[in-house]
Amino acid sequence: MKEYGEVLENVDLKKYNTYGIGGIARFLVLPYSVTHLQGLLEYLNSNNIPWYILGGGSNVILPDDDFAGAIISLKNIDQYEVKKDVISVGAGIRLGVMVKKMLDDGFTNYGSLMGIPGLFGGAIVGNAGAYGISIFDYLISVTVMDRNGNISILKKDDIKYDYRYTELKNNGVIVIAASFLGIKGSVVEELEKIEENMQKRKSTQPLEYKNAGSVFRNPPNFSAGYLIEHAGLKGLAIGGAKVSERHANFIINYNNAKSRDIIELIGVIKKEVKLRFNEELKLEQVIVKW
Repeated sequence: MKEYGEVLENVDLKKYNTYGIGGIARFLVLPYSVTHLQGLLEYLNSNNIPWYILGGGSNVILPDDDFAGAIISLKNIDQYEVKKDVISVGAGIRLGVMVKKMLDDGFTNYGSLMGIPGLFGGAIVGNAGAYGISIFDYLISVTVMDRNGNISILKKDDIKYDYRYTELKNNGVIVIAASFLGIKGSVVEELEKIEENMQKRKSTQPLEYKNAGSVFRNPPNFSAGYLIEHAGLKGLAIGGAKVSERHANFIINYNNAKSRDIIELIGVIKKEVKLRFNEELKLEQVIVKW
């Protein structure tokens, strides 16, 4: 596998996701390029080695079990190119890095994404966003690879998407790049907005604890955090996982939580909110199964 990328063995996955949970992976592979990724998939598939694409680990709930296959990270596929007002970006670039590069080029339309952890590929899959802006607002197309290494380009209109959701979550493709429209504006004003937003995050989110961001999508006309809080669930703990007392739509790893603790807590939250408000909360985070 070393001809396809950097290979690490017997990797503790707690270091590779923001919840700080998970077991040991037999391999962690960082392909050098898209071509190397294709070669890697061919090698893994032909040798019947299971594999899983892991982005920044900021929106996933990894299993407690060890993984006998290869975790693939796309962090080396992080190109950033600008042609007039069209920006093309690799899936492995960090959102914060991308926003900074855009601001350096005078583009301000994704400033609200600053502060969201994770990589651009995962942000596309989940249509990530904040403060009224979502990835798909300015998206043009997404380049994807299937499990056999075949590449295709999907136009925005060919992809089913909604608030914090896209069909890319479920159709098994790997996002490797995307292009989107850049809109120029006042960088000074955008930086001021970013600073305000960062201060809001610090004051309203439990950033001092390991977490994976918002647990549930906001239902129409409601805030998920409001429903969870008014169901009396702030501070509810199962094992080492707890509903944040600062923001009820965050689950924190406050005491060596296990994946099963978080998943059980999610089930309790969904049940209680349904019982109290007849609202079916939809999970924003992804429960991974090996």
